[in-house]
Parts: sequence; C-alpha cells; structure tokens
Amino acid sequence: MDKNWKLSRYDRKDYTELVDFPVEIVGRDGVVRRYTFEDSIRLYQKRITSAATRYRDADLARAEINHCQSRIDQLRRSFFHRYGWGTPEGSPAAEEAFGDLAGELAAFLCRVLSVEDRPDIVFFPVSTGSPGAAGSGGAAIWYVVPQRLPRVESGMILYFHRFDPLEAAESGPRSAFVRHLRELERSARVGGDAERLVAFHHTADCGFVLTGRASDYTELGQGRDEVSGQPVDLASTPWDEVLEIVRKGDYEAALRRCKDLVREQPWHRNAYVAGSMIASYLGEYGQGEDLANIGSRYFPKDGALHYYLGTCLLRQGRTTEGEAALHRAVEAAPDLAAARAMLVVHYLQDGRTSPAWELLEARRRVVPDERRVEAELALLEQWLRWRRWTTVAGALLGLVGLSSVSVLGGAGFLLVAPGIAVGVLGWMAFRHEVNVIQNRQRFEEISQGLRRLHRRSRTAVPVS
Repeated sequence: MDKNWKLSRYDRKDYTELVDFPVEIVGRDGVVRRYTFEDSIRLYQKRITSAATRYRDADLARAEINHCQSRIDQLRRSFFHRYGWGTPEGSPAAEEAFGDLAGELAAFLCRVLSVEDRPDIVFFPVSTGSPGAAGSGGAAIWYVVPQRLPRVESGMILYFHRFDPLEAAESGPRSAFVRHLRELERSARVGGDAERLVAFHHTADCGFVLTGRASDYTELGQGRDEVSGQPVDLASTPWDEVLEIVRKGDYEAALRRCKDLVREQPWHRNAYVAGSMIASYLGEYGQGEDLANIGSRYFPKDGALHYYLGTCLLRQGRTTEGEAALHRAVEAAPDLAAARAMLVVHYLQDGRTSPAWELLEARRRVVPDERRVEAELALLEQWLRWRRWTTVAGALLGLVGLSSVSVLGGAGFLLVAPGIAVGVLGWMAFRHEVNVIQNRQRFEEISQGLRRLHRRSRTAVPVS
C-alpha cells in the first residue's frame, strides 16, 4: 500500500451526499460507530490537529487535513439541510449570512432552545464585525428573535466569531472570544434588564455567544457548552498495526498478527477477512480455511468470509465444499464480483458451461462492487459466446467436408481440416483467457481484498 495508492483513496471519496444523524463513521479499527453532530465535528477536528504527527509524509498529512475539512463541511451542510431554520422572503439566506458555519450554528440553537426540529427564529443583522471592534472582539452581531418560546418577551443577541484553526489561543479573535465570555460571567449576578450569558459554544474554527435580558432567559441560562462524554481515541489500534505490516509487505507477520487479533477480539470481522485473504495469497490454505470458517460462524451472512473459505477449499482440491462456500458468498453478497468470478472460472475450467452461464446472466440484476472484475466477467461472457460460435462453425465445416468425400474424394478432407482448426483454436483461445483471469485474481488478491475491506457499506452512509 504505497503513497500513491493512499492518495488515490482520498481522491475517490465523495463529499456530496447528505448524511443522517447520528452519523455512522468508520473508525481506524474498521468498526462503524454512531456519532452525534457535535461529536463527529470534534472527531474530524481532532484528526486535523494530529495529522502532522500521524503521517510522516507531508503530502499524506495535507490530504488527511483536506479530507477531514471536507467531511466537516459535508456534516454541517447536511445538518442545516435537515434542521436549519427557514428564511423569510427578501432576507439573506443562511449560507450568505453565516457561510459554511450555518449548520454548526443551527445545531447550537437547536440545543439551546431544546427543539428537535427546525428552530422557528428570525435573524436581524446588528453589526458585521471587524477585527478592531471593541467588546465583541470583532464578532458579527445578530439580533435573534425566537417565534414560539414561552415566557420570553424579547430577543437575544448572537455574537458570531470565526477563528483561524491554526491561530494561537493567546491572540486574535479566539482571545477576544474568551475575554468576552469572562466579562459576561462577571455580570451574571446582575438581574433585571442586564445582558446575561444564555449559552456559548466553540470549536476549532468558530465561537458563538448568545446573550439575553436576564429576566427573560433565566431558565435557558442553565445550558452551556457541554462537551460530550463520547471518547475519541486516535491512538494506534491493533488493526492499525496489521495494516502497517501489510503496507510493508511482510505478509507472514501480518498473518500471525491477524491470528493473534482474533484470539484477543473474537468479533473482529476485519481480522478474519484479512487473515484468510493473506493466507490464501501465501498458499497457506489450511490456515485461511480455519480463519474464514471461524469468522463465518460469527458473521454467517458475510459474503467476503464465505468467498475466502471457498477459495481456500478449492485450492486444496475440495471441490464440493469449495463450490458450496462460493455459492453462499454469492447469495449473501450478490454484488461481490470476485466471488462470482471465482465460481464462473471454476465451472469453466471444469467444463460446466451451463451453471457458468447462469451466474454470468444473474449478475445483470445487481450493481457489482468492483468495476474491473465486472469488466472481466463481461469479457469472459463474450469469449464464451465466441467459443460457442467457433465450435458450431468448426463442426459445420467438418460435416460439410465429410459429406463431400463421397463426391470429391480426398479433396473433401480439405474442408475437414479447417473445421478442426477453427474449433481447436477457438477452444485454446478461450482457455487462455480463463487462465489469464484466474492468474490475475491471484496476483491482485491483496490489493483487491484491502479495497474491499475499506469499501463503504451500501445499506448505510458511513463515512471515514
């Protein structure tokens, strides 16, 4: 897994989809976890902060930072799309007023106002803010009016700060944000019409302060910026160690580590898949069979585990068991193109074209997970048609030649020879193509398997 491959993984990621909340995120250990909007933002911002220490290569660190920032933008855009406030006719849209932070602000206001749907609020601009502005530290200031908040007679003041994530905490807008909070905290004991801190929120790139008249917002003032208890651990995991060993090409050590990992964590699906994949690549089919067999007991509907089990069984010459395992793989994961290709190639090498045709035709009902393998299956289907035509053409030429022997004598055999040649050459070319596909499958077993491990689920929208 070299640098170019890693960079291409970042290039293939899609940030256009709208995600639901809580959002599913694939962790560094391969496990999908659910995060609230706030926790997911903190997770990616922490990854941005630690990128330089986690990646020795500057290009990879920069790609990780860009990826995390794109995910943050996607999450904020998705949250505002689902929970953002409406904008009256003629008023500037939220994206015009607050830019990419509209979703972050919507989450803050939903939390403060204790609403689970879109907050019913109206914004009126007070000041656009400037770096030299006093009091608010250069923040943009907005007057916020809740439309259906009981026992509240006035609106609130929103101080909208935007930070540079790389800026030091001791200077600039971030420092002004902290000073403003301290001033509001000191005036919190004053009642009546005094400005009171209702709530605040801050992340690496923004800070919000919401204030109101003390007599109106006593109850709302109980809620402040509560940091979630969801732990975010970026320390190296055992699964990270396995991937690092595989990247270095030490497959024997990676296999040993996978076996250790499943003993320590019997429900670690990725360790079973990677271990059986590596064992098959190394020719350790017995070990691969054991790992895939045990893993399929924990994950009986996992197509990849049945695929590697079938692969190891076939390569040990246990045809009946191997075919059954590959059939289970295709049934459990119809889009798993590698399992379908393995079974088709096996049938064709065994001379059984009818079940191979059925598998090739059935693939049209699903969207394959690997385009390259799908292209090989399409090519194989084309070769199978050509073999049928060359066989028919050769047989016809042979029959015409034999039937003309009685009329033309020995000259009739001149038609028999081309018929035999067409049939034999067509058969040899077809067998060569089947062998090429099989050898390519073995050669690319590790790279394809790792891509399959990191592929996003099609039934949900987990991100990474």
